[in-house]
Amino acid sequence: MNIIKYLRAKKMIKEIDKKVKVKYSKRLECEPDNAKVYIGFKNNKMENDTFRDYVNELTRNCKYNDLLLGILHELGHIYTIEQVSESEYLQDIDLLYALRKEDLISAEQMNYFYLRLPLESVATRWAIEFTELNPQFCKYWNKKLS
Repeated sequence: MNIIKYLRAKKMIKEIDKKVKVKYSKRLECEPDNAKVYIGFKNNKMENDTFRDYVNELTRNCKYNDLLLGILHELGHIYTIEQVSESEYLQDIDLLYALRKEDLISAEQMNYFYLRLPLESVATRWAIEFTELNPQFCKYWNKKLS
């Protein structure tokens, strides 16, 4: 684990919102109800690539690294929690896992559809909007998290 990168990520999050709790984990994730973000550095190349492809579909102007965008995406879940139905999300997730388990879709296809679920999409859009509204902040932290 890169403790320096974790501490920098935590500092960045606290600069955005002091109330968000930050914990170490194996991967990036969050608990929106508890305003908690988990920072992890285990990378899945396919997931990173499909996330980057989706960001590029939404905007060509977002040139930040995957860690910065991933952290902002997780924060986006916290700030957009009221905009989408969690029960619909859970049903969609169950369906995607069932399709994957039966080998009816590939891992790449599953991730493609997952990123486009309303709950995920709105968090990604929040992250992109944050980068557009705070370019100097994002440039600074992009360099620190690289």
